Amino acid sequence: MPTFLKLLPEGLTVSDRTDSQDGFASVVVDDGRGRTLVQINVQPDMGGVADELYGDATTLPDGTLLATTQQPGEKGGAGVVWWTADTMRPDGLRVVVSAFNSGAQSTPATRPEPALTMEQLTAVATSPEWLKLQQ
Repeated sequence: MPTFLKLLPEGLTVSDRTDSQDGFASVVVDDGRGRTLVQINVQPDMGGVADELYGDATTLPDGTLLATTQQPGEKGGAGVVWWTADTMRPDGLRVVVSAFNSGAQSTPATRPEPALTMEQLTAVATSPEWLKLQQ
């Protein structure tokens, strides 16, 4: 959770923290224009599923695979959208960061888009800070 919080963009009020200690964490952030649920999942040794998950991914200069999606939410919240940056490093470290335009997937949207842009989600997912956790 400390790495996740450190990588969030400045100017956000953070609340409703959840840290399951198994690589998954979430927070609700607000930039003054509505709440956004942000989730992260960090999974080591996932290289075996790279072909299955990253068929249409972009390969970054360091060999990291990056897949981004923007889709409707799937938990029933009216008007909820779900944006994701899903990465896998050459060593198999997978980091997935998602944001929703609501404080919870099952509640109505509080804003047109998530508080974090796709570029900001990608920056969190591709940060070299995640590599330090493996050392």
